[in-house]
Amino acid sequence: MGKVQLLLVLLGLLVLAGAYWINLLPEALAVLVLTVSLVTVALRLWHAHRGRIDYGLLRHPFRRELRPFLLQCLNHWLFWALFGAAILVGTFAVVPAQVGSLFSLPLPDQIPYQPLMIVLGVAALAMAVLALLPRHPVQVATNILVAVGTVFFAIQLVRIYTPPADPMAVDSPLAGEWQTVAAGRSVLLSHHYSYSTPQVRNALDFVQIVDGRGYNGDPKRVESWYGFGEPVLAPADGRVVSVSDIHPDEPIGETGVTPPYGNHIVLEIGNHRYAVMAHLKQGSVQVRNGEVVRHGQQIAAVGDSGNSLWPHLHFHVQNRPELDTQARTVPAVFRGVLLTRNGKQTTPAEADLRRGDQIH
Repeated sequence: MGKVQLLLVLLGLLVLAGAYWINLLPEALAVLVLTVSLVTVALRLWHAHRGRIDYGLLRHPFRRELRPFLLQCLNHWLFWALFGAAILVGTFAVVPAQVGSLFSLPLPDQIPYQPLMIVLGVAALAMAVLALLPRHPVQVATNILVAVGTVFFAIQLVRIYTPPADPMAVDSPLAGEWQTVAAGRSVLLSHHYSYSTPQVRNALDFVQIVDGRGYNGDPKRVESWYGFGEPVLAPADGRVVSVSDIHPDEPIGETGVTPPYGNHIVLEIGNHRYAVMAHLKQGSVQVRNGEVVRHGQQIAAVGDSGNSLWPHLHFHVQNRPELDTQARTVPAVFRGVLLTRNGKQTTPAEADLRRGDQIH
């Protein structure tokens, strides 16, 4: 195991661990995969030009002396297969929009941005093919990193498809058609699902998308976004326990704004459960503390206040009325919605949403 190789692997692990901690793992994975694939393809082309490519594994994959390289190839194939599955479930659907907003870059024309999905898929396929043309000797450190990545993807994909434990069933807090840009029990699908932020772990973010776009006109103006000012509805019968309506709607792409929830409403909805709706439009709240509301009643409007990149509704259900780090969220499922996932429409009794889902 070369010292340079070991150093690069450790650096990669540190970068991914840091990205996980600051809730930017999909963005870091996309950059890392694109960089590694481009460098690897360039090196293989250079080695082919110099006549230094070994085709032994491709020609005689089961020869005894090549078994370590065959195991290495299978290790890489399993990783890239799971990476492909992560693409399909929507891991990278909002990466361009997220990066564009954070760094004041042009926003993509479509959400999700299909060209990135295609490029990442091609990169994964290229890396899987190049695994048949290994470098010598067997890359021990790289194989360890790939195996760690395989275990990580496997755990995350199992979480995504595992039904929620003891969820809270509510109605949709929005009318019309909306898309979830952050939802699901995995860091691959939601920046909320992190051990560093347990108070929002099961939260969902809803954005209104029309023909693949979140806005019409200048994306730097909050008024250009389709969802801005749309009604927010009570998701269940309940009592208002907390209201905020004084914070201005922030410019597009602003982060780190306090308080992070901005304008918000907290409803007590029974069984020691509290529904939280945040980033509301300033001046739109139509209820007051202690007021009893009925499900479907308009209580506010979608805004961009607080720590919000663009106009959207943040929604979660938690176990206490206070908005603090002691609160813990519980999974929420939604009644009475038409769910569109991967182009297929269904009407589940209780929709368990994840990133990329559309509800009506």
